Amino acid sequence: MYKLIIFLLILSVNIKASATEPKLVVGIVVDQMRYDYVDRFWGNFKNNGFKKLINNGYFLKNTHFSYVPTYTGPGHASIFTGTTPSNHGIIANNWYDKNIKKSVYCAGNGEMHTICNCSEEVEDVASSDGKMSPHHMLTTTIGDEMQLFNPSSKVIGISLKDRGAILSAGHSADAAYWMDKHGDWISSSFYMDELPVWLIEHQNKNSAAQYLVGKWKYKNSFSHNLDSLLMTNGGGIIKSTPLGNTILADLALQVLKNEKLGQSKTTDFLSISFSSTDYIGHQYGPHSDEIVDTYIKLDNEIGKILDYIEQEIGFDNVVIFLTADHGVVSEPHKLQELNIPSGYYSNQEMKDELTTHLRDHFNWPVNNILAKEFILNYSNNQVFLNHDFIKENIDVPMKDIQEICAEFLLKNECVKNTYTAYQMHNYEYTHSQHAKIQRGFNRKRSGDVIVDIQPGWISKSYEKGGTTHGSSYNYDTHVPLVFFGGNIKKGKTDRFVNIKDIAPTISSLLGISFPNGCTGNPIMEITK
Repeated sequence: MYKLIIFLLILSVNIKASATEPKLVVGIVVDQMRYDYVDRFWGNFKNNGFKKLINNGYFLKNTHFSYVPTYTGPGHASIFTGTTPSNHGIIANNWYDKNIKKSVYCAGNGEMHTICNCSEEVEDVASSDGKMSPHHMLTTTIGDEMQLFNPSSKVIGISLKDRGAILSAGHSADAAYWMDKHGDWISSSFYMDELPVWLIEHQNKNSAAQYLVGKWKYKNSFSHNLDSLLMTNGGGIIKSTPLGNTILADLALQVLKNEKLGQSKTTDFLSISFSSTDYIGHQYGPHSDEIVDTYIKLDNEIGKILDYIEQEIGFDNVVIFLTADHGVVSEPHKLQELNIPSGYYSNQEMKDELTTHLRDHFNWPVNNILAKEFILNYSNNQVFLNHDFIKENIDVPMKDIQEICAEFLLKNECVKNTYTAYQMHNYEYTHSQHAKIQRGFNRKRSGDVIVDIQPGWISKSYEKGGTTHGSSYNYDTHVPLVFFGGNIKKGKTDRFVNIKDIAPTISSLLGISFPNGCTGNPIMEITK
């Protein structure tokens, strides 16, 4: 009798524990959302979107990325793997591959082909739009660990951008969907052989052209003719309007409904990456009325998703987190109006000047074409030296040539500091700026010299308007983070939190292993 009582007690505890596990985890990433947008746009938000998450969830107000560069690919990979580019390998959106001596794309995979609602004769079947997979990402994601723990869990990622869907969902996802250049939803043969019937039916009824009608306007500030944009650019232009977030939110609702996420005994996972905020932010900048209106409309779309989840699944059964993959810098010309140091620089000019310096330093004739062979590539503020050429022609250790380059580049007005690959590999840094550089450095993939640009400086390609991101400064690293639903208490904190802490936090809530390269820690305010 005593043994029976003990058994029943243990059973009841296990049943209670399993009952607290969420039926669904939803990870929402807003592409290019600075932290200060929460306060700036708060008065424009309704009560069922951002405000519902923040007022009823746990708001971590001091959340940062701890590496460079802060781009979309590394950002999504870091959120969902719980580590940094030094481990997961996504060191940029595109990077120079030292082995094949070509640029590669973070989600590109030439062995795959496009899966779309189209015939074999359509150009897009053979295009690069669907030649994608997560194979460049070297570690597992939350979704991967979920399916290792329980293969019956469904894991799906969606975004306007392929990298936003793929790097969030991971290697073993059931599906990832993104938008091609024509405005159609597609996937890759990495995930499936054909699109599900429900998606084809949904797309036939809800094409991008049906959204792009009338004008996008805000008060008396601007008015963009959507019909003209569609006619000139095709359906893919929806990505650069707030309607890109609308069409993605509508897809999210269809995924939840048709895949029956959160309706089974196991936990499902859905990542939603809103990308229009990034397209619009790059084009118009963070001080534009276009970005104000975009966030007002995004608030409505998030509210729409929350309403569905509340009615069909229930917030007690769901854990939702919302964050961003990076922030954005104010346009230099805007900063200069306020006498704030800033400016524009040219990668090509820096490369040419460095090439000339190396030629002169090693006494190569001016007209010797081989002088150009010193540098194979200059991208993502990294110098890739031609090791083969240097070993054959220059009797100087590579680390010394790296240092020569670093010292020369430091003289440029736009450069704050420089770091060598030798330095990153042979020394370990913890809390300095050096540490941020090191966490973004992958010995097999990164360059010989890393250039750290001064605050407020960006590429000359934006000199006529628009802006970008990628730095280690607060405007790029500081992003919102809120957890909501399930047993998560209401509250907020100004305590420093690292973006890589999200994945181990979700893993702890689910009782599964951390992603295999995870270097973050569970956020105690969420897990305790």
